[in-house]
Amino acid sequence: MNFSNINGEEKAVPMKNEQGFSLVELLIVVAIIAIIAAIAVPSLLTSRMAANEASGIEGCRTAGSSMVAYAAVNNQNYTDIAGLVGEAYLDDRFTNASGFNGYIYTDAATVAGLPTGVGVGTPTEFGVQADPVTSLARYTYAIGPDQVVRYQGYQAPATADPVGLSAGDPIGKR
Repeated sequence: MNFSNINGEEKAVPMKNEQGFSLVELLIVVAIIAIIAAIAVPSLLTSRMAANEASGIEGCRTAGSSMVAYAAVNNQNYTDIAGLVGEAYLDDRFTNASGFNGYIYTDAATVAGLPTGVGVGTPTEFGVQADPVTSLARYTYAIGPDQVVRYQGYQAPATADPVGLSAGDPIGKR
């Protein structure tokens, strides 16, 4: 209560007691936040997939460089991913069953797009494939002894090859 002096008399004057937000105000704030989230979340997920895909390409390049380094020390013979990890040419994330940065790396049985006469069998050739973890990336990549990362295919959420790419096409060279 507030007391005021009117004509020499003190009277109690009630004050409006507001201590928070009304339900309508809170609902408006929640609606605005929901609209912003609906706009931002799909963009964030797409950006995350693109970042993971760039990481998958770089992971292939790293595995390919490691294979070449291993072969230089081991009489021009290649090994598999487990051998590279065991000899400390790659870190153990490359053999992690759940993958890292949206990709699982495996020894490739084939690599689409390799030049004629180039294969993937050890000890004289190799292939490493980066397979996307579901919902974290869309495209599969691989690298062979020619050290060119190639697009291999797609999976959901993608519904088609990227524009201008088909299986076996090199990445980064047009």
